[in-house]
Amino acid sequence: MKQSIFGIIFSFFVIPLFGQTIVKDSISGKYQSEGVVVFDSIKADMIFTKAKEWIAINYKSANDVIQLADKESLKIIVKGNFKTSMFMKDVWIAHTLILDFKDNKLRYFYSNFSYYSSGSGSLEFESKSLGFKKSVIKTTEKNLIASIDDLKKYIIQNRKSDW
Repeated sequence: MKQSIFGIIFSFFVIPLFGQTIVKDSISGKYQSEGVVVFDSIKADMIFTKAKEWIAINYKSANDVIQLADKESLKIIVKGNFKTSMFMKDVWIAHTLILDFKDNKLRYFYSNFSYYSSGSGSLEFESKSLGFKKSVIKTTEKNLIASIDDLKKYIIQNRKSDW
């Protein structure tokens, strides 16, 4: 009984410590987020194709944001942004997204974050001028998690192309 109570109490302290998805790289000093999504029995080329479709659907112009889509090396590089709302105004978070593919796996790596609003202009996450950094990072994390979840759902739900 004591162990289960300790486990419950301990989990309240551990989850917030590891909950942050955007971290500052100790070598480059840049903020980044990375992870791996595991699928059940989906070939790498199918994950690649579905990810490219998802990009076309979820970014304003796939032709403008896709910097590389190499089916041979199974890599996609996207430079885009997403619109969000902060402090009752629209803002955009620019980013670079690198997707790598293996059978049953997708690895994502977000980097080169910057914040843009009509009032503040463009500010990199590492900028000392970004005085409300914690709010920006928290909002960006929510958007990244939602984005990767949406990508995963799209790949799983649309894996068969025979209609």
